[in-house]
Amino acid sequence: MTDETKTPETPKPAGDAPEAPAAPPKAAAPAPPKAPPGPKKWEPTGTVVENDVTTALKERFGEAVQGVPSPCGEATVLVEKGLLLDVLAFLRDDPRTAMNYLSDLTAAHYPVNDRKFEVVYHLFSLEKKHALRVKVKLDDREPCPTATKVWPGADWMEREAHDMFGIVFEGHPNLEVILLPEDFEGHPLRKEYPLGGDQEEMIRGNRYGKPVYLPDDLEEARKILEEERHGR
Repeated sequence: MTDETKTPETPKPAGDAPEAPAAPPKAAAPAPPKAPPGPKKWEPTGTVVENDVTTALKERFGEAVQGVPSPCGEATVLVEKGLLLDVLAFLRDDPRTAMNYLSDLTAAHYPVNDRKFEVVYHLFSLEKKHALRVKVKLDDREPCPTATKVWPGADWMEREAHDMFGIVFEGHPNLEVILLPEDFEGHPLRKEYPLGGDQEEMIRGNRYGKPVYLPDDLEEARKILEEERHGR
């Protein structure tokens, strides 16, 4: 077919608008942000330290005493609560251990763990110069047997742990407030204890924390302390 025989194109009307460009494809919606990971359970790190004391414990109590890793190279064991007092008395009395000094008693709160509290006993032998940490795990509101029957010096330490963590030491002779004001609410070393608010104002404005200049006269000093304590 020659060029002369091609069908001529139909001319477009003069008033027609140009064709609109095609719309660009819509961008995909962004993926929703991932939820942050929840808190992890606390697990001890380090290595389990064995010594003459832990060996004596294993011989006497078997699997009821377990070695606990320590990042500081300190011999540490975890004991079952039902055997706690037996273990503490054994450590004090057995001549191989002779741990006659309770240097400290404290607690720790791990709210994500299955058992949320640990009571920790720091023991030392004045004769043999070796140390051991003993731990016992507790559920929330689960009482712990008092160690005052083994070491009378545990008295004030257990009262402090009761103030700070709310741990009840069953059989304690006088589990009363020792550090906090008598009308204080809550336990400040628990992880869920709120920061700020009325409680922080109470702590900062607490009359028990204010310095008092006492006279040399003993009776007058006692009178001032009594007045300060009751806000007179």
